Amino acid sequence: MVAAVAATWAQKPDKKTVKMEKQLVGTFVEVPAGHYMICSGIGDTTWVTLAAFRMLETEVTNASYNLFLEDLKAQGRMADYEKAKIDTTQAILVNRYGTHPAFPPYPPYPVSCISHEGAMLFCRWLTEKTGSNEWEYTLPTTDQWKHAAHGGLIYNTYPIGGPYLTNGNGEPLYNFLRVGEESITMQDGKYVVMINYDPFHYINNLPNPAKSHYPNNYGLYNMSGNVAEMVYERGIAYGGSYLDPGYDIRIDSEKPYDAPSPLIGFRVIAVKKS
Repeated sequence: MVAAVAATWAQKPDKKTVKMEKQLVGTFVEVPAGHYMICSGIGDTTWVTLAAFRMLETEVTNASYNLFLEDLKAQGRMADYEKAKIDTTQAILVNRYGTHPAFPPYPPYPVSCISHEGAMLFCRWLTEKTGSNEWEYTLPTTDQWKHAAHGGLIYNTYPIGGPYLTNGNGEPLYNFLRVGEESITMQDGKYVVMINYDPFHYINNLPNPAKSHYPNNYGLYNMSGNVAEMVYERGIAYGGSYLDPGYDIRIDSEKPYDAPSPLIGFRVIAVKKS
């Protein structure tokens, strides 16, 4: 019985590794092994078995990502720096929280406007800097991300559970775009949310600090809303962003991308080296 329970959870890292993780990126929480259900149609489901892993409790912040960029420059790794640097042509849309060069950085906010390659370079850098012989840092696969987002509640729509976007007091549980009937119209037979877009007078919805709102049962913050999160598979992000309406911040909501976006960030997982 004890052995079975231990196998369900990721092996705990040593104190040195935990200390380095906190200095570089933050706190990781344990995501137990389990079964994840994939629905591909009505009545058509597949169960995927996943090993235990650890996941960063928040999205990667500006503070951690800028530490990574500065270290690349200090090491003279300018080719990697060019691949990983923040796209300031996109970052002007979210200058309030610190990626545009004309504004000071806001360290606790999630980094965005970066490429998938930049996120993967960050993961490899984190593996190098922690110096651990047991743990490797990477982006989660789609199945790992969704398993973690559900927090053990396999049938829930959102990370905190149930179909609700607000609590009993009407306060939002996630950072998403609240829209009224005046913002919804019909296009090509479908309902579409219309957003007044002006890059110089940007809509008031903006990211919140990476550690904000409420965590799910595994202790993970902002798995829905705030910024959508890249996964290991290139070109898709999950969970929706601060500029997506409620339906589009579901755990299963896919956001395709082909370039850095102010709506997309990432978080990392730690897996045991084989």
